[in-house]
Amino acid sequence: MTLFCAAFLNAALLLTGPSGSVRGQVLDPEGAVIARAAIRVLDADSRRTVQTGASDPDGQFQVGGLAPGRYLLAVAANGFAEKLVSVDLSRNAAGAPLTIHLDILDCDAPHVNCDIFTTGPYTDPHPVVFARDLTVNAGQAVDLDKGAMVPTQAADADFQLNAQAGALYLVPLNKAALTTSGTDGSCGKARATQPLRIDGLGPNSEIVLRTHSGKCSRIFVTREIPAGAGQAALHVVTRK
Repeated sequence: MTLFCAAFLNAALLLTGPSGSVRGQVLDPEGAVIARAAIRVLDADSRRTVQTGASDPDGQFQVGGLAPGRYLLAVAANGFAEKLVSVDLSRNAAGAPLTIHLDILDCDAPHVNCDIFTTGPYTDPHPVVFARDLTVNAGQAVDLDKGAMVPTQAADADFQLNAQAGALYLVPLNKAALTTSGTDGSCGKARATQPLRIDGLGPNSEIVLRTHSGKCSRIFVTREIPAGAGQAALHVVTRK
């Protein structure tokens, strides 16, 4: 997702012998190493997890035993948003090790506390309208201004979950749009209305959506959405 914290990166990786491996290093935004980052290798088409691993104390990782094909590398660590990296082992071409920078998880994410330092009274420029956990099933629609399920044809529906051909998609509705995080709880300027595939995403994946009324909502995956899933467990925070 080039618009979101769970971004897709393209990389050509080394394929050796009958099976391939992916290797690289996980860093924070400032370039410091991230140890014990969780690595999941997903089949790019089915989104099924085929291998797992973790980064060592130097942030280095290597996951082997992979057949030729296309994969997604899901990289996550405490306090950081999960990132998806697109890799291709279908070509017998050598590639440099990956360098994966994880973004710091937003302050609205579950179990994240952010301190605010100010010399005077603080007024939140984008106060929270609501924050709650939601379990959304395929076919259901959500009004993010109220944090409530609504009919799929309702004018105040912001997104619907659609299951299609074994995949699960988040579909923006009624001029709601996927976007990027701005500052102080705001949304960025980017807008995308195409469906977003979410099966395969793990905890701490973050999706930012501008609602039909212009509010900014952050959607955090709280449990891994396995391949073939028909529902998603989410934590939603909407701000003015």
